[in-house]
Amino acid sequence: MYLKLVLFTCLMAFCAVVLSAYARLSDAGLGCANWPACYEENALKERQPPQAGAARGHTSWQWKLHSQVVQLLGILAIAVCGLAWKKRKELRQSPLLPTLLVGLMIFMALFGILAFSYLPRPVIVSVHLAGGIAMLMLLAWIALRHTAPASAVNAGEAQSWRGLAWLGIALLLAQIMLGGWVSSNFAALACTGFPLCQGALLPPMDFSYTLNNSGLPLSVERLTAIHWMHRAGAVITVAYLGWLSFGIMAVKSLRNIGQAMLGLIALQSALGVANVLLGLPLLVAVLHNAVAMLLLVALMVLSFRLQERKI
Repeated sequence: MYLKLVLFTCLMAFCAVVLSAYARLSDAGLGCANWPACYEENALKERQPPQAGAARGHTSWQWKLHSQVVQLLGILAIAVCGLAWKKRKELRQSPLLPTLLVGLMIFMALFGILAFSYLPRPVIVSVHLAGGIAMLMLLAWIALRHTAPASAVNAGEAQSWRGLAWLGIALLLAQIMLGGWVSSNFAALACTGFPLCQGALLPPMDFSYTLNNSGLPLSVERLTAIHWMHRAGAVITVAYLGWLSFGIMAVKSLRNIGQAMLGLIALQSALGVANVLLGLPLLVAVLHNAVAMLLLVALMVLSFRLQERKI
């Protein structure tokens, strides 16, 4: 019962992150009738400094659906935490992680209430994205603690790959946050070619950035720098995770995880290129976010399988 509840809550966390991306990208103008003009108009509108007491309300059905899923997620998180405390002796697991999950939910709720009307869009998007990812990771780890591994990993092999797996998670998290930074700053159109950006490997860029620019649009050079950083991060992340996938595929008990990771990396790379070449179709952009979450969960499974455990 507890494991089923945790798995369902984990699924809801995944849906909440993907729905958040869908609602955010719809607000940005992806999929609108007069693309890309609407995207540029929304960029100018969202760059306006927020007025205290004047909430920028989300009334679209996408945000309403996302809000309902988040509310359900909050109820489920409380249920998971309650059961973890009530059955802690039976489960033989510390209820610390479920408690942290509820604490994170409370923080995110307070942040949404208190900061939404005062902070600029990039900060709000980044905090919400980081919070959603943290909830998904916590739930995935809680679920993994209550599932037995299919087969044991040799202690020597596990030790050699453990740190490399966590480094892969760190790289992927940084890349996901860079993607959120591109989206929140409306920098997706800064580079419309591939593999070059504006016809050059190193186009004119300005890496200076300020959150307070009086509502003025970011310069082309600044937008290009944001987009280019995400591209450079993608090259590093794909290269490293690809190498990691091939490496763990050589370990018999980890071969399935390595194959799954390699497939997700290939799909994620294809979706990223398609976003650029096809002009940011809404479905492709949302799938790009969803596959990133699946890849993160796959890396969590790998890291769990590699952790030290008493036999």
